[in-house]
Amino acid sequence: MERSMHQFATSGSSYSSRGGSIGKIKCNCGRDAIVRSMKNGPNVGLKFHGCPLWPDTDCGFFKWIGVVRDEVDDLRFQLFEKETTIVELEMHKQMLEDKMKRVQLKKENLEEDVLELKGEPVKCELS
Repeated sequence: MERSMHQFATSGSSYSSRGGSIGKIKCNCGRDAIVRSMKNGPNVGLKFHGCPLWPDTDCGFFKWIGVVRDEVDDLRFQLFEKETTIVELEMHKQMLEDKMKRVQLKKENLEEDVLELKGEPVKCELS
């Protein structure tokens, strides 16, 4: 959501600054975010935190005030990304284990072939 809002913010829409400094929220460039409100568009009057240097920066920080749903959605998306990464890593691990088994079997077969070529008796191993 922050990315799409940043695109909206850089599209030429204007905002009025309230000048309030929020000590707990930092923008992407490390400065204290300030409270602004939408001046036009479908969200007129809604307040948000933004970089104090906007529009003279590429910081792009944007966060609605009082919109808990967005924070929950962001957390859900982060959780989804982490779970996806875990599943991908588990699949990769299984693929590598399967490959190791195939390589081990091939190695054993080649060792047997070498012993046969040397004329030595082949040992049978039960797995």
